[in-house]
Amino acid sequence: METIDRKFRILAVNPCNGHIYTEKDAILLCAKDKAVPAALAAYHSECEKLGANKEHLDSIILLIGRVNKFQVEVESRIPDTIGACEIARCIEGEGV
Repeated sequence: METIDRKFRILAVNPCNGHIYTEKDAILLCAKDKAVPAALAAYHSECEKLGANKEHLDSIILLIGRVNKFQVEVESRIPDTIGACEIARCIEGEGV
């Protein structure tokens, strides 16, 4: 299986069902990245078009609020891929 997210190594666990996700089947967006609220808004819009349930849509709205709060109170920055290692991994797939 191809690695989807080449920038990050991911180990995420859904505490409700125990499912484990890695860079093979998930992506990671950093809360500090200024593009994330817009990305989540687009995700919300697409989920709505696809017929996602109200609870999922509500959870995205709440997530956007938490990300906005984080960016105001903690950190926000323009997202980037920098440095030889990140560029080699993300563009060329080296080390994945």
